[in-house]
Amino acid sequence: MAHAIRSWIDRLSTKSLPAMALTRKRVPQLLDSPNSNNADLQRIISRDPGFSLAIYRAFSTLPHPPKEPITNIAHAIALLGIEPMTKACDQLPVLNLFLKGTARTALLDCYSRAGHAAWYALNWGQQLHLNNPEEMAVAALLSELGEMMLWSHAEQEMTQIIALERRGMRRSVAEQTILGFELNDLSLQLAERWKLPALLIDALNPSGAFQTRSLAVMLAAAMAKESGYNWCSEEMQELIELSAELNGTGLDQGRAEMHSLAAGAARNLNGLPVPLTALALLQPRSLPTVKVEQQKIVVTATEETQQTPASGIAAIRKKTEIDEKMDADTVPVNPKQSVKPDSNTISSPTANLLQERLGRLFRDLRESTGVDRIMFAMLSADGAQLQAKYTVSTATSSSLRQFKHPVGERHLLTLMMKKPQRIWLNRENQGKLSPLMSEQTRAALDTRGFYMSSLFINNLPMGLLYADRSDPEFLDKHGFSQFKSLTQRLCNELGQK
Repeated sequence: MAHAIRSWIDRLSTKSLPAMALTRKRVPQLLDSPNSNNADLQRIISRDPGFSLAIYRAFSTLPHPPKEPITNIAHAIALLGIEPMTKACDQLPVLNLFLKGTARTALLDCYSRAGHAAWYALNWGQQLHLNNPEEMAVAALLSELGEMMLWSHAEQEMTQIIALERRGMRRSVAEQTILGFELNDLSLQLAERWKLPALLIDALNPSGAFQTRSLAVMLAAAMAKESGYNWCSEEMQELIELSAELNGTGLDQGRAEMHSLAAGAARNLNGLPVPLTALALLQPRSLPTVKVEQQKIVVTATEETQQTPASGIAAIRKKTEIDEKMDADTVPVNPKQSVKPDSNTISSPTANLLQERLGRLFRDLRESTGVDRIMFAMLSADGAQLQAKYTVSTATSSSLRQFKHPVGERHLLTLMMKKPQRIWLNRENQGKLSPLMSEQTRAALDTRGFYMSSLFINNLPMGLLYADRSDPEFLDKHGFSQFKSLTQRLCNELGQK
């Protein structure tokens, strides 16, 4: 293990994490503004693990680094001055341009967990009147440093680890099998090599659980990770109990406070292309018993980039203008066009609202779940047929573009339109669901694996949403959770209108 991890430390020690485009855009604006201060810069930089890491690592290049510990980003900025930030803006790679496909999606997931964990740790530090809550936020933000570095610079090894985990191997064992050590050890040794804040090193050591501040950081990181998968899992309930105990509250109050913190984290991360776990709280807890999955989607229109504020919690996901471009190999059409209805669609305020919401949904789905193709199939006015109306795909042509299917006989799509339900087709349930698929369905959809959801607006069926990936092995429970959350958001928004 010692030789293996030393080799990786040497390989990664000169590498950097990519920054997000919005950070690269906002930092120069704040530096040029006479009204901004270090606290303003800290608010922007502290959401971005790549930019934050670059600020701390700048100290290692100083001829006479400060002797006192650098406890938060505002403190670091005060000691470093403007030059390191200007250098980071010029030299750090932009995440969406630096990575593609699975690696980009996975790193955005890491950055999402980092941002949520930092927000939780900061708020707990403030509530408990602990010393320097901002340092707790930094420690939580960088707690998955090893995984973030590998997704940035060693995608093949991370992909092998995920593949073993999906076959049933424990994550820690999979890491040992592929790397010869666990990622937490890599994070720890990188933190020590780069002389990152001492609290981060404490939180990466098991002994950190015996100190309140490092325990809060460890708990924040664990909650950010588990809530990204499932707010209702047994592990999540145990973590909520621990957070309630940490804050000296009852379980019900602790649960309510965690939901409030998740909404606050989503507001804090507004504008960044990362998944938001607060969206999962919008979906009903009791899910339908029918489980189905399908995959395959076609291209008839482009992804919507114009966005308008939504009401309620859905406004959390509203994005500000960002310079993050979708890759040419994943966008078959000009991404600045709006999703356009096909020739059978009548232009009306309702149709315009639908295409706007679907365009935003398609973009969010691809960013948060990594799916390649998405299709919205609308139910005809007489309820007799489903037909593709809006689609996005990497291919120039697809069977989904002409997708039509009658509703009436007992098959999968008919069952989906009976009541709101969502399905994830995978190897475990293929034997049960395949007999429910008609030959027409099999010809149009990818029967290896997909996500599918029926869309009901104010208890009335409207159609189906379908998404898949070219490699169905990368469809997972986290992606399905995001898919369910986003489809529920769409139904909520349209229902309000």
